Amino acid sequence: MNYQFENENISQHIVKYGAHVQPAVTLKDDKTKLQDYCNLLIEQFPQAFETLLSGPAQLHVQKSFVLANNKRVELPTFILTGTGPVFTFPQRLFIDHPQDVDMPDRDKIFRKALDELHGKFPDRKILRVGVVHELVFDTAGVDSAEIIASNLKNDVWREQIKNLRILMEAPRQDKNINLEIKPTYLRRSGPATNVPTEDMRFGIIVNVDINNRQIKDDLTKAEINDILAFANDYVADELIRFLNNEYSDSI
Repeated sequence: MNYQFENENISQHIVKYGAHVQPAVTLKDDKTKLQDYCNLLIEQFPQAFETLLSGPAQLHVQKSFVLANNKRVELPTFILTGTGPVFTFPQRLFIDHPQDVDMPDRDKIFRKALDELHGKFPDRKILRVGVVHELVFDTAGVDSAEIIASNLKNDVWREQIKNLRILMEAPRQDKNINLEIKPTYLRRSGPATNVPTEDMRFGIIVNVDINNRQIKDDLTKAEINDILAFANDYVADELIRFLNNEYSDSI
């Protein structure tokens, strides 16, 4: 099945930045400092952080994004995981139809947020930085599981596959590149069911996770910038060619 991955077919695109911090920052031991940190994010970067939600067992910051027809969507843009902070910035959302989100300088916001984290917690080290691009490619009414299965050589396999999830590791130099490819679908109308119907709109989820391979010591600003630049270049220049099985000289 000859499906071509194209940037124009991306119906949703969300970018996540994560950092592995040691010793870990925890809500139990560092709640006051974390609240101060979150309030600082809201003050300095209102385009990305808006409302702090804090409770006995949770702490995150969310942002209300205004879309077409005055529709709004609330997204958590900062959460604290067991290994460190995760920042989530939407680039395109599918709300009735694909809608671009104006979020300039995402990398710059993340770098400054890490600087502020170092300032609040000077005894902690950032051992790993990663960028995850979560993309959904629209395949319209074509079953995306069949598109993915069409890459299998054996006819029997292709005929029997009803769902398929591909996980790949493609390390490059001092970077980890992990890709996940799987089918999805969006129901346009009708009662809820797990059985695909003519009311379905299909898509292919592609998650690209890029981070540093070596964990030695506190990452320098230059090393963090290198990860961010590499992730941007890979997604912009190589990902589509890779998905379309096109050769790239840099691979």
